[in-house]
Amino acid sequence: MAGTRPYRIVVAEPYDSAALARLQEIGEVTVLPDSAPESLLAAIPTADALCVRAKAHVTARIIEAGTNLKVIARASPTVDHIDLRAARKRSIPVVYAPHVAVGSTAEFTLALILSAHRRICYFDKQMRDGKFDALRSPAGHELSNYKLGFLGVDPVAESLGRICSTALGMPILYHDPSGRTPTDFAGTARSLDELLNEADILSLHLPATPSTKGILNAARIALLKQSAIVVNTCRGSLVDTTALAQALKRRAIGGAALDVFETEPLPSDHPIRHAPQCILTPHVAGATLDASAERFNVAEDVIRVLSGKSPLHAFDPLE
Repeated sequence: MAGTRPYRIVVAEPYDSAALARLQEIGEVTVLPDSAPESLLAAIPTADALCVRAKAHVTARIIEAGTNLKVIARASPTVDHIDLRAARKRSIPVVYAPHVAVGSTAEFTLALILSAHRRICYFDKQMRDGKFDALRSPAGHELSNYKLGFLGVDPVAESLGRICSTALGMPILYHDPSGRTPTDFAGTARSLDELLNEADILSLHLPATPSTKGILNAARIALLKQSAIVVNTCRGSLVDTTALAQALKRRAIGGAALDVFETEPLPSDHPIRHAPQCILTPHVAGATLDASAERFNVAEDVIRVLSGKSPLHAFDPLE
């Protein structure tokens, strides 16, 4: 295949230069100016591979228009916005980067847990306002006395669970609707209601699907302890953030720390912006230089598929 460029590869979102250079070794790479549906539809009819990252919506219409399409790649640990049913119908593999940003996101989630639990942002603001001695009354307990609850068991939960159980001595409870069980830490399975009733800190780790949308709604938030802290660095669609804001305002739960939201950027008038005991960050849990480079290894799977080999990381909805 050396010296030939038989494949047409469409890249609809920014990829790093090293990944583009690798793809150019086996084909003609077209980098689109944007990932709008019209741009994808115009470019896809002669494409052998389509590479996206986070924002592009690869719909059934686009997949059907790609009559030569052999592989769809998403440089992300999730496969949101890709019509998997349409791809499966055409026997087109969807490759992705399931382990990208796992360490980065686990570290950031732990940072949010510690910040919310020990009220670090609150103390910082009070100090800047001139207070000191009045803030120094003992409060709360060490994390080893709190139950960490995972709603979902994904690679980030595995990494975070290992850290929190071994380094901090936290007992861990979990519930995964698909039946996944942890392998990297010892946890105790619970029903969803039991998890919500018992967890002192609830961390969400589920994929974004129709069945998980709004899984933490007002009724389920009401099952949490009054002192419970909710942490979400996974998918914004999992939480009814308006209901969460209302619960925080009523002091019905102890706090929250959110890195992801149903709508991003977060609307300026969203009530969560003014909710007490709440830390907000702009979807940066996985945004480290290590994770940014690692996500583009998905280009290697594009090359494998186009070369007639099996991909290393093809999305399997049952995995």
